[in-house]
Amino acid sequence: MYKLILLLLFPALLAAQSGEDAYEVVTPVQTQLDAYNTGNLELFLSAYADTVRVYNYPDELRAQGKESMRESYGGMFSELPDLQCRLVNRMVMGNKVIDHESVVFTVGEDPVEVIAIYTVENGLITEVRFMR
Repeated sequence: MYKLILLLLFPALLAAQSGEDAYEVVTPVQTQLDAYNTGNLELFLSAYADTVRVYNYPDELRAQGKESMRESYGGMFSELPDLQCRLVNRMVMGNKVIDHESVVFTVGEDPVEVIAIYTVENGLITEVRFMR
């Protein structure tokens, strides 16, 4: 019985240790992934803070601000109808969500493997760092 209680309480203990609500941290990341896969630009952008920064790992700034993202991702969504991102693995630590993603830009081409490190604050993504 003691082991069962510990097993049931373990997720709550981890969340309490990190100081973050794992659901709150994952929600915007999952929202933008789902919107990416449907090409829904407005839903995609709703997951990001207005002041978001997007980097190529470790520190090459690719985009700053939601409007900059609107331009680049809006073009991608309209020009690449087969665009799909498959989540391979996800880890959450504090306010960071680390996704291993497999992205198909065009059907028939090999997918591109990406690690995306999302920082979430107040329910919105404030930073993304992409490793390729």
